[in-house]
Amino acid sequence: MIQIDMTFFASVLNFLLLVALLTFFLYRPIRKFMMDRQDRIKQSLEEAARNRAESAKMKQEYEARLAQASREAQEIIEKAVVQGERAQTEILEAARKEAKAILEQARAEAARERQVAFEALLDDIVDLVVATASAVTAKKVNLADDEAVVKRLIEEGWLSGAGEREL
Repeated sequence: MIQIDMTFFASVLNFLLLVALLTFFLYRPIRKFMMDRQDRIKQSLEEAARNRAESAKMKQEYEARLAQASREAQEIIEKAVVQGERAQTEILEAARKEAKAILEQARAEAARERQVAFEALLDDIVDLVVATASAVTAKKVNLADDEAVVKRLIEEGWLSGAGEREL
């Protein structure tokens, strides 16, 4: 049978005292440490979630800014292309006008030179016809009358197209 003596009560008292001391000096500090650690982990997780949300928000903002900058760059490029095409068109049109003016001026100059050459040729022909007629007839007729008649005949010949075919 179980004997209950003073050592039993001393052992029980020692056990209870040991449990109280262990609870007070060991269990409570460990429990407090574990609770503090759990709170720190919880705070760290909450802060990480906040940082992740903030990072996602900043990423969206940066992507939106990047897209906006890309659109603006594309608009600037398109405007530059349009301005370049417009400038090209203006330059080409000015060059065409200048070329047309130069061509018209050259044509007018050629027409003047042709007219001068024609008049010089006409004068030479009149002189030649008068000289030939004078030599053939061996007499000089009024030079002004002869030149007028020859010029009239030549002009009528040129006006009918005969002279242009020969030149």
